[in-house]
Amino acid sequence: MIFDDVFKYIGKYDRYQALLTHIVCVVVITHSMSNIGTVFLNGSMDHYCKPPDDVITNCSATVYECGIEIQVLPQDDDSTAFIDESKCRMYTSAEGNDTHVVKCEHGWNYDQSQYKSTIVSEFDLVCEESFKVSIAASSYLFGYFFGSIVFGTISDYFGRKRGMIIALIMKVVSGSILSIAPSYWFYFVFRVLNGATTIGSYIAAFVYVTEIVAPSKRANVSTICYLYWCVGFLFLALLGFLLRSWRTLYLTISLCPIPIIAVYFFIPESPRWLVLQNRQEEAKLILRKIAKKNKKELPEGFIEKIQIQQDLHRREWSRKTAIINIFRYPNMRKKSLILIYCWCTVCLAYYGFLYGVESLDISVYLGVALSGIIEGLAVCCALFSIQKFGRRLTLGGLLNAAGIMCFINIWIPSDMKGIRTAVSLGGQCFVTATFYLVYIYTSEIFSTDVRSFGVGLCSLMARVAGMLAPQILYLKVVWNPLPLVTFSVTSVSAGLLAFLLPETLNFPLCQTVEEAELVTRTTNRRKNRKELSESNENQKMDETTTM
Repeated sequence: MIFDDVFKYIGKYDRYQALLTHIVCVVVITHSMSNIGTVFLNGSMDHYCKPPDDVITNCSATVYECGIEIQVLPQDDDSTAFIDESKCRMYTSAEGNDTHVVKCEHGWNYDQSQYKSTIVSEFDLVCEESFKVSIAASSYLFGYFFGSIVFGTISDYFGRKRGMIIALIMKVVSGSILSIAPSYWFYFVFRVLNGATTIGSYIAAFVYVTEIVAPSKRANVSTICYLYWCVGFLFLALLGFLLRSWRTLYLTISLCPIPIIAVYFFIPESPRWLVLQNRQEEAKLILRKIAKKNKKELPEGFIEKIQIQQDLHRREWSRKTAIINIFRYPNMRKKSLILIYCWCTVCLAYYGFLYGVESLDISVYLGVALSGIIEGLAVCCALFSIQKFGRRLTLGGLLNAAGIMCFINIWIPSDMKGIRTAVSLGGQCFVTATFYLVYIYTSEIFSTDVRSFGVGLCSLMARVAGMLAPQILYLKVVWNPLPLVTFSVTSVSAGLLAFLLPETLNFPLCQTVEEAELVTRTTNRRKNRKELSESNENQKMDETTTM
């Protein structure tokens, strides 16, 4: 008897599990705001060289407008791709009557019509220092890279509940300190830490809600979790509109999880995790509580039977071959590499679209809100598509559609801003649906003995690609279509490779790498586990005979 059999008695996804799912997933709203908040924290502000203080006199307009009015700004030199002379240089009088173009001697004045302040104006990240803006954007995803490993281990060792609480407390503290950062590198360090704690809390929450429901309901709770992510866009757009200072905005976002942390102390630990830790009595109490809340009854002695099976599973697990088996077999190696490339492409394009929302011909606040709505619709459509058309065709089709949208946008004239905006949002819709799908598809392709490692490896490599997204967007100063060309080529190539993967819809999950090795795209009918095992045994016998 395995643990999943318990849901026959306590309910697959009844009232109490639904309540716990929403309590735990509501924190995802704050994670979304912290992540997408990069758009407002790094918001660009128009600027020009600040004139001497004694120059601006008798002017009733803003300092920015007065400076523009009294200064003759240098012309931009097209030969310097990374520097705009009209914003980064100024005229000054030398000896005699000659004037020379020099760097800004007194700092910069910033246009505060949209933002009161961002890290750009606070730390003067313009002109020669403008490259630091894209690095700051990557810092958060750099934290994702380490947080996935560190807090995933904490969650496995100390429990899902404690993992969520520890990560959330650190998220509140690091975010609050970040909002008073006195320097750029101080900001960078705590932005990395804030990203690490955010992904740590998200992983623990996601694992928690998938462990308290039956396997057939995991796609549903995954969708709920992602929809809360989309709601975060709407709250962020509202807060960003009301709070125009990046410090006030991020302090508010960072303090939001405090009430949720207080509630987390009263939710039960994951009973599945407790069984894995040989804490049967605690697991039994929690499962009985869930059954009682759902008006069901758990049979006596059920936990003890699960524990016997679990001990057998542990002994079997200890005999498993090394995780390097993912790349040991040719078919699994091919599937693994394709999945890693698809993950990297999706993450690259996803953050490329998100961080590029400021360049759309609409208000940045409206752009963020629309992105949230589009993501929610995309997830719902993807959920329908993967059940109707399967994982493989949906993944390949979505990636190709996203790449085509990027390619089309290259050729749309710059003065047709409305059409360009619509096409960009369409591309974002396809990429978002792909991001949702790739989690499910990957977990179904990898076998049970390497599933956690396989998904973790793909996610880890994707974060590296995500860190490159702001740098690729920055390269538009060299050639404006370059980011779109990059996203288009990678998306289409990943989409074509995705068609080489096997279909997994309504097929049994493989238990071992050897079983997964036998499943290919050309398999007309997915063999059941028994047939796969028999084929695997025959393959081993053939190998033994050959030796």
